[in-house]
Amino acid sequence: MTVWQQTLRRRFDRAAPVYDALAQLQQQSAMRLLTALQPILLASPEPIKLIDVGCGTGWLIKHIATVQPDAWCYALDLSEGMLRGINPSDEACVQRLCADASVLPIASSALDVVVSNFALHWCEEPRRVLQELHRVCLPGGHALCVIPVAGSLSARGAANAEGATLLPLATWQQALADSPWTLQRADLETYEEFHDTPAAWLATLKALGVTAQRPTGKPQALSSRHTLQALHQRLEDAREPLGIPLRYEVWRIHLRA
Repeated sequence: MTVWQQTLRRRFDRAAPVYDALAQLQQQSAMRLLTALQPILLASPEPIKLIDVGCGTGWLIKHIATVQPDAWCYALDLSEGMLRGINPSDEACVQRLCADASVLPIASSALDVVVSNFALHWCEEPRRVLQELHRVCLPGGHALCVIPVAGSLSARGAANAEGATLLPLATWQQALADSPWTLQRADLETYEEFHDTPAAWLATLKALGVTAQRPTGKPQALSSRHTLQALHQRLEDAREPLGIPLRYEVWRIHLRA
């Protein structure tokens, strides 16, 4: 496991106990994903075999079970703390996997469906992860993914975004063009909520584990205190009538193998 992955695991292990209570935007997106997935589940004559990549505490898997109770689900996440949050009553049809999305411990052509909601942006190599998702999918299978892209969390300002994990949309589009997947549909969507204060905005991201940044190798010009003060000012400058926006720009894609 790389140093970056160890950092992510620690962040999300800490976030796990409060994640579902705070991840309102992620859950809104998951419900949109479930709506797109439902016709696939209902049309299958046999129980679907699927994997939720970056499943967190299994929120989406729990809702998939309400549509197809006998669906077989792999719940994959890098965080053991997140995986422990999956309801034990779901375990009959759920196998938890603590692993990297770029190296899936799944046989080739084993699954009907791949889903991923607000998770693939943590992967370091878009081409590699898309290739790996295709490898485990049966011919004709589906992948439904929601990927936050650059432009998200814009209230923090460009300077504070250095080292962040959000890649430009064009990078993901090129990675998809280089992959074996066939694009069925793609949409750009915005999810947003508002916070009263910079402290509340930052506390939400910290509690969700979202503040993890890749090391840039560049020295920090200001002290931590001055950096935080500057960030608070940028958040205040971004204030809108409803408050300080916590906004995600996401690429929603439906792929066929």
